[in-house]
Order: sequence, then C-alpha cells, then structure tokens
Amino acid sequence: MKTVSKIIIYPIKSLSGVSLPYAKVTSTGFKNDRKFMLMSYVEKKMITLREFPSLYSIKVSMVNEDLLQLENEKKNQTPILIHLNPPYQKSTIYKVNVWDDVIDVQSVDKMIDDWFSEALGIRCMLVRMIPDFFRQVDLKYANEGQGVLFADGFPYLICTETNLAFLNSHLDKKVSMLNFRPNIIIENSELNEEKSWKSIEINNHIFDSFKPCARCQVISIEPETMIVNEQILPFMSKNYLENKKIIFGLNACLKTGNDNDIIHVGDEIKNIKQTNPI
Repeated sequence: MKTVSKIIIYPIKSLSGVSLPYAKVTSTGFKNDRKFMLMSYVEKKMITLREFPSLYSIKVSMVNEDLLQLENEKKNQTPILIHLNPPYQKSTIYKVNVWDDVIDVQSVDKMIDDWFSEALGIRCMLVRMIPDFFRQVDLKYANEGQGVLFADGFPYLICTETNLAFLNSHLDKKVSMLNFRPNIIIENSELNEEKSWKSIEINNHIFDSFKPCARCQVISIEPETMIVNEQILPFMSKNYLENKKIIFGLNACLKTGNDNDIIHVGDEIKNIKQTNPI
C-alpha cells in the first residue's frame, strides 16, 4: 500500500524545512509553505541556496502553528522569532522576480531584515506577497486559477522513497530526501512508477498538473553539513536525465479539495490515474 511517509514545509524559501505529522492543504501549497522569501536590499533579487548555500546554517523550528524560531549557531546570533501571520501594514511595495514571474512584496519587519543581513553578510529583507496578489502556475501544465507562492513554480513537490533508495544504492556517500526539498514523500511505490501518474488522491484531495522536477546543483549540498557530495550530479546526469535535464520528483497542483483540509503522514495514496503505465 502506497502511503505518505513524510510531510515537509519550508516557511522561508531556501531555508531548511520543518517535518510535520500533518499539514493543511491549500490551493497554493501547504499552509505556511514558502510563505516568505529573502530579497537582496540593493538589487531587489531573490536570495536562494544556489548563491548562498550558507542558508543551510540557519536552523528552522516551529514553536507553534503561528511562530517560527531561527537559530544561526555558526555566527552565534541570538535566536529570532518570526510570526507566520503578522498583520499587514502600509509600507513600501517592491517588485521582485521569482524566475519569470514579477511579484509585489513587502518587508515583514526591519529587525528581522537586520538579523538576516548579519547572517548572510549582505543587506537583505524578509518579504511576503502583498494581500490578494496571485501568482499563476505555468498554464502549459496547470489550469487557470492554480496558484503558487514563492516556490520555484508549483505549489507541491512529490518524491518517492523508492527512487531515493535506488539513487543511494549507487552512491558511496548516501543522501537524504532533504537534499531534494520535497513537500510530500511517498513510500511503497514501484521504481519510477510516478513517471506515469496523471493524478493521485490523498485523503480526498486530488493532485494533478504533474511536471517532472528538473534539478540544479543545490541537490548536491548536504543540508546538515553544507558539504558538497561530489557523486550525485555525475551519477544523476547519466541515470536521471530527461530532455537534457536531471529529473527527480514531480511538481504538482491541487485539483480538488477544500482549503484548510488536512493531509496526514500515513494517509494512503488512492485512485492513481496513469498515462502509459509502467
């Protein structure tokens, strides 16, 4: 029986994730997933692990459903608390690109900006979308009205334990699923079975608009140590290549389901619709 083995959210884009026993489902991703993003103060560009792997040195934990705690032991900074649902205030609106999308954002709090600026060594801001801003998922894959917050392009990323086990069977130094930053991890599937999925159902929620997830060099960075695993990219470039891109996991959208319903670890994967089943 295929089931959900782990649920992970990443409240701040490119920072470490938080594993949860359950999460609330919304049309733009799990509640509080990629709700915030770091932006450079001068250039007004998004800040990601691609340029700043040191972001992994910041440890993220949830005090409760509405409060994050960040710690940066590497620089011996005082831990800082971030409210996940602070009230919006009138402040400067900035435009920032997340790949091909231009998004209207506001700074969350100057004290938080200063904390991150010290952590990264550059002036930066923690931002969130302005109220009622909508970012459409690429219409080549999704339907009108399927949106996303600060994730690269889709609200959900699904990976399988089976695919990770196959990868690790060919590596001297094993990697964890954290290298691939998924939201939903599924166990007990057949190897590469997900490539044929057209839609799946989890606790009465249907996920579709699947797009294979192309990978960059970030997957080679070990989240706990920030050491680069030199084996991953060479092996995957030979064995996980599709259309000249390394593929691992499925981007997905929520097709049906009411906002704020819940998915749990242990939920069964049902009603799998396939194209060209393996």
